[in-house]
Amino acid sequence: MSNRYGLTGISFAVLALAASPTWGQSASDPETTTVEEIVVTAQRRAENLQDVPVAVTALSSETLRDNDIRDLSRVEVLTPGFTFGKSGSDARPAIRGVRTENVGVSGDPSIGYFSDNVYRSRASQANEPFVDVARVEIQRGPQGTLYGRNTFGGNIAISSNAPTEEFAAGSSLTLGSFNRVAVDGYVNLPISDMLQLRIAALRETMDGYVQGVSDDLDIFDRDTSYARVGVRFAPTPELEAVLRYSRWIEQGTGGAAFGYRVGGIFVNPATGNFDINGQPFLLRYDLPRTGRPLIEGIPINPDPLFYGGDTRLVQDLEQNAWSANVSYDFGPIIFSSITGYIDYQVFRNADNDFSLRAGNVDGQEDKLESFSQEFQLASNGDGPLDWIVGYFYFNEDVTASFFSSCPTLARDTVGCAFAAGLPETTSNAVFGQASWWAIPDRLRVTGGVRYTEDEKVIRRANARTDANQRLTSVTPTGQEFDFTFSETTWRVNAEYHLDDDRMLYATASTGFRSGGFNAGFFTNPALPGAFGPETVTAYEVGSKNRFWGDRLQLNLSAYRNNFQDLQVQNQFLIVTPTGTTTTSVILNAAEAHSHGLELEVQAVPMDNLNVAFSATLMEAQYDDYRNVPAPANYTGFLDYSGNDVPYSPSLKLTGQVGYDFVLGSGAVVTPQVTVLYSDDYYLTDTNTVLDLQDAFAKVDLRVSWVDASRRYRFDVFANNVGDEVTLNRATFGSRGLNQSYDAPRMYGIRLSAAY
Repeated sequence: MSNRYGLTGISFAVLALAASPTWGQSASDPETTTVEEIVVTAQRRAENLQDVPVAVTALSSETLRDNDIRDLSRVEVLTPGFTFGKSGSDARPAIRGVRTENVGVSGDPSIGYFSDNVYRSRASQANEPFVDVARVEIQRGPQGTLYGRNTFGGNIAISSNAPTEEFAAGSSLTLGSFNRVAVDGYVNLPISDMLQLRIAALRETMDGYVQGVSDDLDIFDRDTSYARVGVRFAPTPELEAVLRYSRWIEQGTGGAAFGYRVGGIFVNPATGNFDINGQPFLLRYDLPRTGRPLIEGIPINPDPLFYGGDTRLVQDLEQNAWSANVSYDFGPIIFSSITGYIDYQVFRNADNDFSLRAGNVDGQEDKLESFSQEFQLASNGDGPLDWIVGYFYFNEDVTASFFSSCPTLARDTVGCAFAAGLPETTSNAVFGQASWWAIPDRLRVTGGVRYTEDEKVIRRANARTDANQRLTSVTPTGQEFDFTFSETTWRVNAEYHLDDDRMLYATASTGFRSGGFNAGFFTNPALPGAFGPETVTAYEVGSKNRFWGDRLQLNLSAYRNNFQDLQVQNQFLIVTPTGTTTTSVILNAAEAHSHGLELEVQAVPMDNLNVAFSATLMEAQYDDYRNVPAPANYTGFLDYSGNDVPYSPSLKLTGQVGYDFVLGSGAVVTPQVTVLYSDDYYLTDTNTVLDLQDAFAKVDLRVSWVDASRRYRFDVFANNVGDEVTLNRATFGSRGLNQSYDAPRMYGIRLSAAY
């Protein structure tokens, strides 16, 4: 077995093959004297972060690099009101009491994810690595007017670096724990005044940090390949087109769709039967029991980073994405066109019994093609009225398959419970927003509205597969269902600028997440066929401020979200010829609320001393959530009214301190400390002791050296130095409460060069 914290040796000569972004503010001036200004596009136009009356956290490329943030999973380290969970290849972000639970093709994510303005429709697409990224924006609260589609809890917008008119290149190599090796880079080529080219790439491998019973069964490794080509064409000062193509491949082991271990079961010790109100036992339920009491079940390995199954978990993801952002400046009006096409497929499997017993293999394969087109007309100028109107079209065609309880790896084996479907979504939306300076440079009022209509068609199909579980053919059966969902969402806002550096704002807005279907009803008419949209009405007041000659930035927001008809996921037990499994069913069965306070502070109290801090106080609870079918293996109906919404800690704190020591040679050495503290929170609606994550703190340490020319850099870092392993996913399954845990302590070095 490989050394858990070992470093893999590799020649530093590969530095010439990769690149990292050039350094931001300190590239030309090592002395930091003010808080950096960041431009964001939260209102679909470029604006200073402090001028936008929206609660948004923006992370620059330098911030991502300085915190080893390679994808969405570590963004929570620096973002208030945001937590992150993951199971297998599926991202499960949560914002202000809205979490991502339904990750299947039967529904939609509850938090929008956009890359270079193009909508990503599947939860696993949100794990795309950050390569040559200019900025990450986390917009908190519903964004139902300008972004619209399924931005029910908020929005995550990724902006990659576009080609520029100056030559630039760089390289970086990262070596770290679990034999991590990452090589990434970019080169920007100004071919002419009107044509520029930018190429970025990443190759990363790492051993799995969850250990199996043998080396080949370790899980959560990395085998990532990514490349992107961008072309900017600007033949006239008015016309600009930025075309991008990216290819992303994620292979190796996965982490199972619903967790890789069982955390326990609840048993009534007097009867020996399942009882959700009984005592927790660290046992795994195994069929058949042949009359034996449950408390004589199989003990669980206490190590949270241990996978006890005999199935080699596989993650095989491939995405090809094309986009075109075109704009033409007509003078008073700017026309924009945003086109996206994505060809995406992902396969993942699981060991259904979490043991060395052969068989009981689950798996899922999804293939999709999506096309989106957005047209915008926006005002351009310094007048009192700003406005934007647009039309959005989206089509997604999916081939989805799921198999369970297979005695061998081949899904066509007799005894497999197999389902396949061909869902297709077509969405049309029109939107508009206008802002008016009622008092020039002081009071501005904004109103916006969006109308969305989604049509969802689901066709049942028969499928054939090979011995490796992969689809070879899909044939529709003729069974088809059609659902249409529509909603009007709106936003009103008022902002008052006390002066150029201080602003107060108040907002009321609505959002919705589209309805969907439950695929299991094809074969089990007792299951509900469809579920409707869920809606939210949100209220927010806030303040954005700069003080002390731009040395202190302080942003504060208070909010209240009222949720109606929440789509909640329940696990139903399904009996098959070879045993039992569970299926997820979505119901509109809950009303809830969340309210809280969020504070973000950035400061340079003295030259070269950088301080950042954020605090979140939140309450997120179900107001009315009754007659809930008990989880799989348990009986009766439960009342979750008053329970906490999962992934919603009542207190979250983040802090970061760094100091730039300028040496006599002109080189800069910067030690940095980052701290994340979270109060406890539950991970299922049931709110049990087995899905409770206790309060915890994580500390990251980093020391960087940058030479006098600002071309070369060396970093030493350790993430989660206290080795605090936290639960980030739990759900009830046929064997008990399935669990998945976050990464342990990881450390490494990074060498970079910029040209």
